[in-house]
Amino acid sequence: MDKQFDINKFNSFLEQAQNAISCGPECQKEETAEKLKQKYNRAQANLILAEPNFQVARKNYYTYVSGEGAYNEMIEQELSMKADKMTDRFNESIDEEINKIQSQVQTYNGLIINLRNLLDLYKKYKRENMELHKQIKTETNDILTNNRKTYYEDQENENLNNYYYYILILIYIVVVICFIIFSLIYPSNMTLKGKIIAILFFVILPFISTRILGTIVSFGYWLFSLFPKNVYK
Repeated sequence: MDKQFDINKFNSFLEQAQNAISCGPECQKEETAEKLKQKYNRAQANLILAEPNFQVARKNYYTYVSGEGAYNEMIEQELSMKADKMTDRFNESIDEEINKIQSQVQTYNGLIINLRNLLDLYKKYKRENMELHKQIKTETNDILTNNRKTYYEDQENENLNNYYYYILILIYIVVVICFIIFSLIYPSNMTLKGKIIAILFFVILPFISTRILGTIVSFGYWLFSLFPKNVYK
C-alpha cells in the first residue's frame, strides 16, 4: 500500500510536471485565477446558505431542549430588541431632523427680525430725510424771501436816499441862488470880492463836502486815540 501510495504521489508529481511543461506562465496564471474564482463562488454560496442553515439548526436545538414555546419566546425577544433598536435609531434620526428644523427656524426668525429692523431703519431714515428736505426747502425759501425782502428794502432805502439827496440839493441850490440874489440886491458890509469868494465856496461846497467831512472824522478819531485807554496808565 505504501508502495502504491508512493507511486500515486509520484504519478501526480509527474502529471504536474507535465502540465507545467505543457502550460506556460500565462496558462498557469489563468488556471490559478479560475481555481480562485471557483473557491470564491463556493464561499459565496456557503455564505448565502449559512444564515438559513443557522436558523434551522438553532430552531431544532432550542425546540428539542426547551420546547417550541421557549423558542418562540426567544425569537419574540430578539425581534423586540431589533424593533427597539430600530425605534431608537428612528427616534434619533427624528430628533436630529427636529434639531435641524429648529435651528433653521431660529435662523429664519433671526433673518426675519434683521429684515424688519432694516425696514424700520429704512423707513426712519426715509422719514428723517423727507423732514430734512422739507426743513431745508423751508429755510431756503425763508432765505430767498429774506433776500428778496432785503433787496427790496435796500432798493427802497436807496430810492428814499436819492429822493432826500435830490430834495436837499434842490434846497441847497435855492438857498445859494437866494444868497446870490440877496447879496447883489441888498447892501451889506461884505466887499464884492468877499461876496464872490462866498458864492464860489457855496457852489463848490457840495462837491468837496464829503471829503471835508471824512477829514474831520479822521481827525476826531486821531484825537480820540491820543487819550489813554487803560486807567492804570
